[in-house]
Amino acid sequence: MKRRWPIIVVLVVVAAIWLSRGGKEPVKEAVSPAPRAVAVSVEEVKRETLTRLLQVRGQVRPVREVNVVPKIGGVVCRLAADVGQRVRAGDVLLELEGDELRAQVRQAEAALTAARAGLEKLLAGPRPEELAQIQAAVNQAETNFRKAQANLDRMEELHRQGIITDDQWEGAVTAYEVAKAQLDSAEQQLALAAGDPREEDLAAVRAQVQQAEANLELARLRLGYTTITSPMDGVVAFRFAENGGTVGVGTPVFTIVDIDRVIVNAQVTESYANRFRVGEKVDVRIDALGGQIFPGTITAISPMADQSRSFPTRIEIANPQHLLKPGMAAEVIFVTDSREAEMAIPARAVLTGGDRPRVFVVEEGVAREREVLLGLEAGDLVEVLEGLVPGELVVVRGQNYLEDGTVVNITEQGW
Repeated sequence: MKRRWPIIVVLVVVAAIWLSRGGKEPVKEAVSPAPRAVAVSVEEVKRETLTRLLQVRGQVRPVREVNVVPKIGGVVCRLAADVGQRVRAGDVLLELEGDELRAQVRQAEAALTAARAGLEKLLAGPRPEELAQIQAAVNQAETNFRKAQANLDRMEELHRQGIITDDQWEGAVTAYEVAKAQLDSAEQQLALAAGDPREEDLAAVRAQVQQAEANLELARLRLGYTTITSPMDGVVAFRFAENGGTVGVGTPVFTIVDIDRVIVNAQVTESYANRFRVGEKVDVRIDALGGQIFPGTITAISPMADQSRSFPTRIEIANPQHLLKPGMAAEVIFVTDSREAEMAIPARAVLTGGDRPRVFVVEEGVAREREVLLGLEAGDLVEVLEGLVPGELVVVRGQNYLEDGTVVNITEQGW
């Protein structure tokens, strides 16, 4: 009986409490669940060098390209170069048959020899035996003249006496005049032979020598055209001739290119025409070489726009290993603007839906919305002029799921 008293006392107390609450069950207080944190990624606001780039497509070209064209036509008798071969200026590329031209050279040499011999003979004067023959001709002409003169004197006396006819007298006059002309001619030949040659005779013979020399030079020049040489140092890019084939005047037989340096021609729009200067450095990306970057230099900018209102700009690139091949696609990377930004953030962090750009920063695990004033945008980064403080953490992933005051959980990947 004594063991039941504690149980009875407990039951009485419980009953009293239940009656004091009107016989109802006790009400439990509601507990609000904790807010779910949004996973985000962040970047620090920091100082950066911002560079704005202009990328223009172009094509690699040789710095120099020459089509080798023969000056005479003919049949190819020897090929001395082929595609891909390095050549020096003056190296033989091919030869043409030249038998006919060699014969013309010999003919011109003989003509020059004859012309020079004539000039030497004129300058040296006649030989003694030739001079003796001329003197004998003068003596004979003098004898004939004296006979004709004596005959004319006799015939004039007979004509006055009426013994001879007019025709006989006129015949004596004609014979006298002929004998006198022959004497004058012989004396002139003797004077020329015994004295110095006349200037006009020398000028005529010297002109013949000069003409013979010019003919020989032309013949040798045409013969030299049968050997076609490289006009510059470079590499054979194309060959258009074959052994035994015929080539014509004005038709290319080889193309030689200099690719120790190459150029890329880029079209720069008018809005950037005054941004660049000759001598500035640029980067050139070659897709065919895995996006490799080569340093280049602006060497020319056209002062006039083309039909597309763009300004042709030439970039030169050193190519000692010949990795850059003419015809490869290229992308020229110009720097249009560059500055040191006191505050820079990734451009993807910026939300632009409202009146002003805004970002979210993380403060003690909570996202806070900030309006910002932006400056230069360069690639993946943008300059912040107002609204942030260096060192703050800006949300770069997951910001589209945030409101001011949202609890966040910083993760490496984010949303």
